[in-house]
Amino acid sequence: MSGEENSGIRRNEDRWYGSRKGNQYLVFENLEENYQEIFDSLREGKEVAFSKVESRKIPELRDLIINYGKYRIKQEFADDQYIRKLYALIPDLNKSLNLILEKVAGFGIITGLTYGNEDPCNFFRRLRGLDLPGGLPVVMEEIATSADSICSLKSGIISFLSERAREVMPNTCDLVGDEIAIELLYHAGSLRNLALMPASAIQVLGAEKALFKHILYGSPPPKHGSLFKVKGMSSLKTSQRGRVARFIAGKTAIALRADYAGHRLDQENTKEKILELLKRKK
Repeated sequence: MSGEENSGIRRNEDRWYGSRKGNQYLVFENLEENYQEIFDSLREGKEVAFSKVESRKIPELRDLIINYGKYRIKQEFADDQYIRKLYALIPDLNKSLNLILEKVAGFGIITGLTYGNEDPCNFFRRLRGLDLPGGLPVVMEEIATSADSICSLKSGIISFLSERAREVMPNTCDLVGDEIAIELLYHAGSLRNLALMPASAIQVLGAEKALFKHILYGSPPPKHGSLFKVKGMSSLKTSQRGRVARFIAGKTAIALRADYAGHRLDQENTKEKILELLKRKK
């Protein structure tokens, strides 16, 4: 093996084991007990908090790496993570429903059944029993039944996510509602990320496209993202929405940090202040 190859392997070993000192190695103390924290720090490029001790042999990493891989997989499916992963299904389900609606809405027009500004699921339920020629009523019944199944699946997922979100993010759900809390979690990536975010970042979560256009093309910056769905925000004047969103984002940041720390807050006073501000700004 060439000296260059030896050098590359040695550098890799130094990174994981510590470093070499003469005929001995400086390895991380209690590596087998603290490997999760040590590997987390190395993976993130941070300084390892544990000291090094001298050892005549290189530690066996195979089992530790396998166990660390299992630990990382469990982290990916922690409570906040599977809420995110399940919520990611909702846009795709909505897209499927809209595509079906686009293709079948014309059949309803034949009999006077038109699609208005309503939930597509309601329209699919009204498709049943239409007076259509030939065997179309049977086919339309099957289409409506299939679409209704997607609607039921979507409703079940949302209901489940709301229950889980109230356990993982009780303060945030209480303050801004289950749907907005889940959306914030989805856009941020994790509850930890949300807890570390400043209020200004929380304010525009969900408006990433508008923020990107602002940075790239100099268009007006977004005043709000998912927080626009807070009850009463849509009725405000455009000029007032940014100030109110900033206030709500600040209170939401506090709620998120309490959720991450596992503390329960009394949100009644905060919700009253938000309602008063919304009324005052109208």
